[in-house]
Amino acid sequence: MNNLDELGVGLIYFQGFEDFLALHSSLIDVVEIEPQTFWYDKNDECNAFKYNPEVTDFLRSYDRPKLFHGVGYPIGGTFLPPPEHFNTLRQQAAELNPKWVSEHLSFNFFKEDCRDVNAGFLLPPIQSAEGIKTAVANIQNYRAQMNRPFAFETGVNYLQPRRNEIPDGLFVNRIAEAADCHILLDLHNILTNQRNGRQSVKEFLEYLDYERVIELHVASGIYYKDYYLDAHSGASDDELMGILEYVVGKLPNLKALMFEITPDYFMKVPEAEIRGQLVKMRRIWDKKGSHYKSWRVPLRSRDHVFDDSIPVKEWEHTVGNLILGKNPETPLADELLKDKGIAIVKDLVFNFRGSLLISMLKLTTRLLRLSVGEEIFNIYINDFFNNAFPELLPVVLAEQFSAYIIANDFNVPYLEKIMEYELASIHTAIDQQNRNVVFDFDPAPVIAALEKAQLPAEQLTDKKIALQVVFEQQGLQSELPEFVPVVHN
Repeated sequence: MNNLDELGVGLIYFQGFEDFLALHSSLIDVVEIEPQTFWYDKNDECNAFKYNPEVTDFLRSYDRPKLFHGVGYPIGGTFLPPPEHFNTLRQQAAELNPKWVSEHLSFNFFKEDCRDVNAGFLLPPIQSAEGIKTAVANIQNYRAQMNRPFAFETGVNYLQPRRNEIPDGLFVNRIAEAADCHILLDLHNILTNQRNGRQSVKEFLEYLDYERVIELHVASGIYYKDYYLDAHSGASDDELMGILEYVVGKLPNLKALMFEITPDYFMKVPEAEIRGQLVKMRRIWDKKGSHYKSWRVPLRSRDHVFDDSIPVKEWEHTVGNLILGKNPETPLADELLKDKGIAIVKDLVFNFRGSLLISMLKLTTRLLRLSVGEEIFNIYINDFFNNAFPELLPVVLAEQFSAYIIANDFNVPYLEKIMEYELASIHTAIDQQNRNVVFDFDPAPVIAALEKAQLPAEQLTDKKIALQVVFEQQGLQSELPEFVPVVHN
């Protein structure tokens, strides 16, 4: 582990952070990239995904070391990433040369009638012996595919501890030992778990082999329905910074300390607050390893027998269906439905999918909402989500909703043509091919009204107007959705 480069303090990169990186270069030693956030379409010619070339060009030119932090195919479940995932990841890694790659100890796919279903959210794996074996096999596959150092991140779990499951910290440490793997210790995640009734941070750390921790994450959160959420919403609070200072001194192989904030909050939080966060992190970074005790041995719980009665695939199928609003009607489902955390995660998934849909089809969804009212609009959105599983690529979500609108024939003036125009804009942005949309009304006043969140006036005379959607090279920017996800994990 000591052969890894010591990198320092940094933050997770998103589009829109470029000016901040340039202005505060003295505070940033390293940037971490979530590669899948820049994938936008399939590339069938080379069995891979297409990804944003402007982002790649910027990051290639940015003179700081890079890390990759996956958010598409976590290592805690039975679903294996498809070949195009690793093909794309290897291609990006060849261009940006990350020092190591990490992924979440979570799952996000499950089987339903022989189909692989994307839950649209990072979900907690079952903490059992089979759960450990599943994660270890995935880590070994990831390392073989990428041929780079690998770490897994300690995740958020909004569910209450199950009777006789392997404790959080022990589960993480057993995986790391069995896979002989590095750990990305997300301190905000384990503090979130503590605040929601799971294992305390202190107990979690007692199980951990400090020598395996090469990276730390810190962030902040918000409260929602009495649950504390890992929302990446601003500067870390005093409790977390105190935990950070305590932990950093005990880690002999720490190589990177990263701050996480989502693009929407990045645009809202004062720049001085983010700068202050990085300054505090740099001060604490200087204490790394200063209190390391080489003789320390993590807790083991070797004599305790834990519950292995629930197979991993049954856990995935049950949790995945419940958070998508479906009930498998099994004893495990009955048990989990008593856990308020299921309803919380269900809300988060709905909010995330809703924000993504509205950011992709802003004018279409706004016209529908203004025309039918908030209550009916929400009924439509719920009905759509109940009949369409989440997808990895946002463009697929836009296409699914467009098909839903056409199939239901909502009889809203201008709706289908505005939707056709937005879909044409999305596809032109992807393939850079110009498209013509023929309107039977004047689109200019309709679009202008919708941009102001106003219902367009009815046009009394029919017109036929062709509008060309033209690809224009845009600078790097971060466009915020109409309403933002409650949480980012």
